[in-house]
Amino acid sequence: MQVRRNMKTNMIVKQVVAGLALATFIGSTSMAAAGNVILSGSVEAITTLTPTATQPLGATLGSEGLTDFAVTTVTERNNVTAGYKVTVSSANALAAGTTNMNASTLICAANPATPIPYTMKYGGVAVVLVETTGACVFTRATTVNTPDGIEKVLAVTTLPATAMHAGIYTDTITLTIAAL
Repeated sequence: MQVRRNMKTNMIVKQVVAGLALATFIGSTSMAAAGNVILSGSVEAITTLTPTATQPLGATLGSEGLTDFAVTTVTERNNVTAGYKVTVSSANALAAGTTNMNASTLICAANPATPIPYTMKYGGVAVVLVETTGACVFTRATTVNTPDGIEKVLAVTTLPATAMHAGIYTDTITLTIAAL
């Protein structure tokens, strides 16, 4: 009878151990079935500028001159955390190698020896062109998120050009934007 009791006890112990093992297995299966879901995506860098249509300087250039004449309005957009820079350059300033870079020049193709000097402002700030590059850089390190854009006016000022030869006087202003 003692042997039967030991067998019965062994059987009960085996059933308890098997039950615990099964519970542990089921519990670990449940834990293995759970996990983390990582949501991940990206936002593209946006650093753009868009000028409106250029306003022609018109016929008053020769007789009256211009004062802070709004040539175009530029919309700057940026979402790069470090900010951005806008470069304003003059094709005639770089070509002429002028030493007075505060004044760019309008040049008549038929009479290039008699240019009309002019000054520029971008966003109300004087454009001072670097002699070696014919460009001026505006750094906007504190202007980070501009999803709707910031508008800046490019304006020019000239003296009356009454002594200039008749013709069309031009310059090409290039505006570029780059993330910092």
